[in-house]
Amino acid sequence: MKHLGISGGGTKIGGLFGVVETLYKKGFRPDIISGISAGAILSVPLALGKFDQIRKLVLNISLDDFFSQKPVQKNGSLTLGAAWKAITGKTFLGQQENLEKTLRSVISEKDFSAFKHENKYPVCIIGTVDFITGGRKYFNLKECSYEEFPRLVNASASLPVFTEGIRIRVRETHTYLYDGGVRDHIATAWVLTKSEFKDKITESISVFSRPEDYELLPSDFKDKNIVKILERYVDITNVEVSKNDEYMLDTLCDQKKIRNTKLFLPRIMKSTYDTNRERLLLMYKAGLAEGEKYKPEPKDKVKFRK
Repeated sequence: MKHLGISGGGTKIGGLFGVVETLYKKGFRPDIISGISAGAILSVPLALGKFDQIRKLVLNISLDDFFSQKPVQKNGSLTLGAAWKAITGKTFLGQQENLEKTLRSVISEKDFSAFKHENKYPVCIIGTVDFITGGRKYFNLKECSYEEFPRLVNASASLPVFTEGIRIRVRETHTYLYDGGVRDHIATAWVLTKSEFKDKITESISVFSRPEDYELLPSDFKDKNIVKILERYVDITNVEVSKNDEYMLDTLCDQKKIRNTKLFLPRIMKSTYDTNRERLLLMYKAGLAEGEKYKPEPKDKVKFRK
């Protein structure tokens, strides 16, 4: 079995998609797609082959595609609504209900039924974090209903403080499920150790939204306001978690003799919620170029392994 892991990345989602688009053009076909946050958003549309719809979305993405109540304005400052929430002691600055509508506009109930019941479509596993216990929570979307699907993806893509946590009933109780980037940036290591497919995977590709080097972040940071501080905190946390995720998947692939490819994106977007059209296009093109680094395994080796 072949696995494709897609990391979180905010509006770097276009670059993540660009990488995968090139992988498909080079003949790579995953049996399992795992994703966290942006990767979770891409998972089912990619499984169903909705490349034209995804491309249109990621190149024209706006804050309205995510937020029913925006936490920030285009210039990066708090919206009036977010400021009022902060003043009145709310635990979040915005709400991300529009993401669920966006997902439903791309994936209909009929589409999702086909995804669930037809074996030709890859399994999709998405990661979240239970903010009450701090535990990782992973969901096989083929085992979920159409009603649960957008809620679970929204939970994976929610960002603590910036957005309200998503309440999902688990075993007759309510719990908050937040962005997987709080504890995991990419789900590859979990898939290789905890999923039902862990002993069947022979090849894994992991697509990271960060650069390959271990340099933290650009040094031109300006602590202009609370939003910039929060974004910086999220960026630092994600980079550090991502580095740990990379180490674990490298170790596991080496131990299990799994063919391991890692692909990375350059720094182009200026913030978590940057929707500048020019930079979105540049990020997408950078993803297309990064995907070209993937070298398919020679067919004779594939036959030998079987």
